[in-house]
Amino acid sequence: MFHPVLEEVVGNAIIDHEFRAGLLNGKRACLLSRFDLSPEETQVIMNIRADSLESFAGQLNRWIEGQQIRSPALRLA
Repeated sequence: MFHPVLEEVVGNAIIDHEFRAGLLNGKRACLLSRFDLSPEETQVIMNIRADSLESFAGQLNRWIEGQQIRSPALRLA
């Protein structure tokens, strides 16, 4: 399962110091409003507790991998 919008969120955090700081310090909801995230993706990101980009991205990646495991298309492959 490909998540281009989630990759865009992480990509912005990598290249934009202010975005990264806001993502980690409580301004996440405001920053996420500019992305076309599904309600589930928004909830997952809002529930992440991280004090570094590495931790944030790691938790998000684990969720994405969990989604791939549950994907019916991948189970048939």
